[in-house]
Amino acid sequence: AYEIYQRDWSSDVCSSDLGTAPGPVARVDNAEETRAYEAAQGQRRVGNYQGAIVAFQNFIEQYPKSTLAPRAQYWIGDSYFNLRDYKLAIGSQQMLLKTYSDSPTVPDAMLNIASSQIEMGESLNGRRTLEELVAKYPVSEAAEKAKRRLAALNTTGTAPPSGGRP
Repeated sequence: AYEIYQRDWSSDVCSSDLGTAPGPVARVDNAEETRAYEAAQGQRRVGNYQGAIVAFQNFIEQYPKSTLAPRAQYWIGDSYFNLRDYKLAIGSQQMLLKTYSDSPTVPDAMLNIASSQIEMGESLNGRRTLEELVAKYPVSEAAEKAKRRLAALNTTGTAPPSGGRP
């Protein structure tokens, strides 16, 4: 049961198994831009999270105005989460919130922040982030996941055990 719960917890964090960022599909005009983004995704898909971080950072540097830039920033944070570097995951997602505040990826970034906080043993901060997510983005898929997490936190009084894949 623990493995199943871990897997569910992981699937709530991101859509990594699908290889797509949460939110609507963005339109990309530049073939080179698409190739660069897909190359970074390829690194992430094979579990080379450090390589993915570098590739997504390079993508953002090269294409700062790209419609994919918020997603690239999200995947940087997600990759840090997968590396269990929760502080850097939070910092990366906070960068997304600051830089791309109108992006449809914002609710998912907030969910990733809450997950990182909970994994670091900061359940109270995680709960607050989840509550803020539900209040600000009540109809998002991330809000539905946040509601489930809040219910789990309320039932047990603590976050699920850490140590599994994010």
